[in-house]
Amino acid sequence: MTTEDSMARKLSSTSPTRPLPTTTQTPITPRLVTIKQAAAYCSCAVWSIRQAIWSKELRACMIGKRYLIDRGDLDRFIDARLSERA
Repeated sequence: MTTEDSMARKLSSTSPTRPLPTTTQTPITPRLVTIKQAAAYCSCAVWSIRQAIWSKELRACMIGKRYLIDRGDLDRFIDARLSERA
């Protein structure tokens, strides 16, 4: 028996005969978004979001060195701006 034959046997004996089950995980949607993500969501500049945070128009929490904004607060901020125009 050659070494190639013994390696082929070893590989075939360790390979599974049935496919491994695959798990499907649902993606997690984060509750808090960064300033950059909030700006993209609102289609505005990052500085507009920063200014709204600094003027206390938009609530944000600081975790570490970054501001994070709750999606619900962001939606309320947008709704308030839309109702100002109406």
